[in-house]
Amino acid sequence: MASLNKNLNKFFNNNKFVGSFPSYKDIPYLEIKRECCFIGRSNVGKSSLINSITGTKKLAKTSKTPGRTQAINIFVISEKINMIDLPGYGFAKVSKVARENLMTLIEEYIENRDKLDHVFLLIDSKVGIKNSDIDMFDLLGSCSRKFSIILTKIDKVSKSYLDYQKKSILSLMKNYKDSFENIYQSETKKNNGITEIQRSIYGISQSS
Repeated sequence: MASLNKNLNKFFNNNKFVGSFPSYKDIPYLEIKRECCFIGRSNVGKSSLINSITGTKKLAKTSKTPGRTQAINIFVISEKINMIDLPGYGFAKVSKVARENLMTLIEEYIENRDKLDHVFLLIDSKVGIKNSDIDMFDLLGSCSRKFSIILTKIDKVSKSYLDYQKKSILSLMKNYKDSFENIYQSETKKNNGITEIQRSIYGISQSS
């Protein structure tokens, strides 16, 4: 097990930032065949999670200000898979036009990106599922995109509440059984749950 974790860390430590792009149409040709993306409401912890997965503290820029990510950020892992950080949705403190533009960016990427193999949708375990998340589930289902849920910030809630959230989510996922694959739990301060997510992404990178 220790050697497996070491190999996973080595795989994800080999990373680089490709760039930020305002639309999927602006993404340059990349030879990497596999791709996964991270999505969720603003301030759900996407950038912190990406940094934990890669073991690189400042790979994805973190901020205490919600809505910081405004473009499609691409990271390449070991020349095997692209990891995509999409803008957060549901952030109220921006103009209506800005919110609509970001949602268009997100929706067009999910609907049209040929290389996209898997979507990791993050849910703050303190907050639970909101209507904007359900809208995203519906989009993923309508596009037949395979997705998994990552419950973040699990250190901020009790085990009983976390179990309640997980049970509630799994019940809802019966409506998306053709697209939903798994649910993970994570917190980035002590890297709890990170190895399981690494294994999932590594598996996607190795698929033919």
